[in-house]
Amino acid sequence: MAKTIIEISDDKFAELEPYKDRLGELLLLGLSQIKIQEVLLLYQRGLVSFGRAAELTGLSEQEMVRQARAFGVFPRWSEKMAEEEAA
Repeated sequence: MAKTIIEISDDKFAELEPYKDRLGELLLLGLSQIKIQEVLLLYQRGLVSFGRAAELTGLSEQEMVRQARAFGVFPRWSEKMAEEEAA
């Protein structure tokens, strides 16, 4: 298992105190959110489709829609996509 040492300000360290037994979980959750933000940026720039964005994050398209909306990103839907969703 790899080890990393990080330096954080005293006030942020105090905020982490209640989570000291769950720092690994906290780090993974933060990593997941960063990945979602990065992929949504690619989507907004038109570099990946929404389906591909979901694949890159490991989320279902439905969950990716929820995450996108939470970040203020609203997926573009075509008529064909709407028909496929309704089927």
